[in-house]
Amino acid sequence: MIGVLLAACAGGPMHDGRSAMRRGEFEVAARHYRRAAEEHPDEPGTWMALGRAEMAAERFERARDAFTRVAALRPESATPRILVGNTWELQRNYDEALEAYRMACRVQPDAARPWRVLGTRLLRWGRSTDAIPALERALELAPDHAETWNALAMARWHAEDRAGALRQFETGVERFPEHAGLRLGLAAALINERRYDEALAAYDALLERTPDVAPVLVGRAILLHELGRRDEALASFERAVLASGGAASYRARLAEYRALLAREPR
Repeated sequence: MIGVLLAACAGGPMHDGRSAMRRGEFEVAARHYRRAAEEHPDEPGTWMALGRAEMAAERFERARDAFTRVAALRPESATPRILVGNTWELQRNYDEALEAYRMACRVQPDAARPWRVLGTRLLRWGRSTDAIPALERALELAPDHAETWNALAMARWHAEDRAGALRQFETGVERFPEHAGLRLGLAAALINERRYDEALAAYDALLERTPDVAPVLVGRAILLHELGRRDEALASFERAVLASGGAASYRARLAEYRALLAREPR
């Protein structure tokens, strides 16, 4: 480690690698880091820097080799295993990615991050039921992580445990009132339960905190329409257009809604 620090201070390959990274010259950075790794093969930091440079250069096999070297030097750390999984994921080899994430959980079973990574990937790839135990473990280890609450609620929702998802969203909103994803999920769950007034209250509470979120305003507008409150729905669609900066998709939604109102009997 001391040798690496001295080399960096003297303008050695680590210093040159960092300079190249700042310039966005990732392949150049990788060459410098590889030289540093060859000079200090037992220093995990050099291999980690090399892996990140290769990732930035989109040379995923080389990155994986470097992160695998880090894993050998840091057998107690989940981080290099997660990074190995990232390289497989970026190559769309999801089975290998999942195996790397599972290995990360085995290496550091009392750390929340590997469980959270495994659970969120399973959720993303349509395996909601499998995601639930991993996310539950992540939440047990780190109960103050709002994104895990949201991911677990979503996993329950997609696994058709609507009651469990609703409870998860409600408890999550109580713990993390500023989290937009939890409030949006709660609104959707309440709509599914036909608790429309409560769903509207969830939208309104979110808009009090972040008043110019166009997707939230559209969701609120649709709900207001279903409740028969057409004028308020129209105003919410108009507000969404302003919040989006006049984006074409929101202007189109507004035009469609105005056309719908024009066709309705007075």
